[in-house]
Amino acid sequence: MTGASGTALAQRDTSLTQEVEVVKSYRPTISDANKISSMPRIEDAEHEKPSFNYNIFSQPIYNTFSVNQLKAATFSSEPAEDTGFGLVRAGVGNYNRPYGEVFFNSQNIRNTLFGLHGKHLSSHGKLKLEGGDKVDAPFSENEAEMFLKHFYRSSVLSINLGFDHKGFDFYGYPLESIPDFLKEEDQEINYQGKRQTFTKGSFNIGLENATAGRNDITFDFDFLYHYFGAKTGQREHFGEFMVDLKKPYDKGTGFLEAGITFVRAEEVFNRNQMALGKSQQTWITAKPSYLLGGDMANIRLGVNAWFVMDSSTDMMAKLAPNIRANFAPVEEIINIFAGIDGNYINNHYSKIAYENPFVDPEHHVKNTFEQFHVYGGFDGKLAAKTNFKISVDYSKLKEQPLYYQFGYEYDDEGTATPVVDNDFDVIYDNLSRLKFNVEIFHAYFEKVNLLLSGNYYVYKMDTMEEPWHLPDWDAKLSLGYEVSEQLSLTTDLFFTGQRKALIMSVPGEDPRKPEALTNAELLQLEDLQFNSYNLPTVFDLNLNANYKITNRFSVFAQLNNFGFQKYQQWLGYPVQSFNVLGGLSYAF
Repeated sequence: MTGASGTALAQRDTSLTQEVEVVKSYRPTISDANKISSMPRIEDAEHEKPSFNYNIFSQPIYNTFSVNQLKAATFSSEPAEDTGFGLVRAGVGNYNRPYGEVFFNSQNIRNTLFGLHGKHLSSHGKLKLEGGDKVDAPFSENEAEMFLKHFYRSSVLSINLGFDHKGFDFYGYPLESIPDFLKEEDQEINYQGKRQTFTKGSFNIGLENATAGRNDITFDFDFLYHYFGAKTGQREHFGEFMVDLKKPYDKGTGFLEAGITFVRAEEVFNRNQMALGKSQQTWITAKPSYLLGGDMANIRLGVNAWFVMDSSTDMMAKLAPNIRANFAPVEEIINIFAGIDGNYINNHYSKIAYENPFVDPEHHVKNTFEQFHVYGGFDGKLAAKTNFKISVDYSKLKEQPLYYQFGYEYDDEGTATPVVDNDFDVIYDNLSRLKFNVEIFHAYFEKVNLLLSGNYYVYKMDTMEEPWHLPDWDAKLSLGYEVSEQLSLTTDLFFTGQRKALIMSVPGEDPRKPEALTNAELLQLEDLQFNSYNLPTVFDLNLNANYKITNRFSVFAQLNNFGFQKYQQWLGYPVQSFNVLGGLSYAF
């Protein structure tokens, strides 16, 4: 058994104060539970807790470092006061890393807000692989966003336009030194050293009733379209229209979430034709439910249904329950909850590409069906400013994608040389997952915010020996402290438990060429070998500081991977060790 390091994927966390300065690096929520309304609301869609679908913790999904980032300001209700026009940030860091970001938010004119956001972040440093090779590991990230929000008496209309361009190299190679013939610029054996870019343009419009009461009829909708393209030739069109209806009826309230999703991908591997082609799916979703009860005790009864027309398979229909009960024996102190539901997960092209950017670019991943998800627990208050949640859940999933690499022998001028692909293939398995979760959040008069969360996982596989690249536990500690009116500090500590990585290999030439093999055919090879490798526990410490010189000028510094741990995102792909980014902010 050979040891390797761990992986990390990213979400982003940012916020703006009224002076448009960064004061917090996270806005966590305690999910899957009724919240205590008297607590300060702290939320950030960008900062996601460890989750099952490989989003281990907050690190860039394909960058080789961690950095807190800003985004255009968003509002959940009508803004109250003048917050200025915007913010400009610029900085530099080691690993040859320039950074620049600009925000513009118009004043509230006739209940309308308009904003712009642009960002550049890149790195041109080198990294040392486990086999001893020092390789270029550049990346770049460019974003542009425009948003418009109009506030009606009880609703908010939101319109967003976005553009995102990310570039990186397939710089990694697992375990051994890179063979010389893979270092040649024109080699076509695998993706070693090749450049990949993701380009995404999106349009989103939605209407949300933010102030409706229990007895009000509401109609919300959301429409999203994006175009995604990769340098390797893949293209994706994704469109989704969803509506959310609520209507009081008899002694309860009826709900309906329904919509249609269309996704089309080109230059992907077609499983029917066993060649490159197109993939097209149309999803119809309906989730009706009925809520009975009051604030102290209530129950929601419903069903989740999906009807999928897929160009590569027959039409499918999936059903899952949607039941949840809440009981609050002591109002605003403790809430007990339990439920059962399920989900059908659309593993469309760009979702997988962002999840694991080093996956085979021609991938066409099957969808995953969570047949049922049983959960229960309780949440509430430990003290006036301290919330907690303890829960346990059990899921049964079919066709869960797992990532692995493939090895074989390559004939190099008459000499057989072992080679391992440095991109990842996908294999599927049915699995069960038991998860235990604990979360504690504490706020102290806007001076101190603390979030502690931890998860412990138990997996049972149908075929595979291990849930490849998934951790057996993970945890996060986030602390924000406002030292003074001028100085604020935040720190994030991320922990990920041991994982297992897989390299399948054969002693001879690559059996997948010149013709492709299905997963079933590959697993039936008599000389196929399974080689498992440890990815050790990951400890990642990040520290951020912001010092306000004047009401307009501030300086900032970010220390990332402060534990100097050279862990790997995926087997063969190490992240940058300790790195620092510092610069100047100007609010206007």
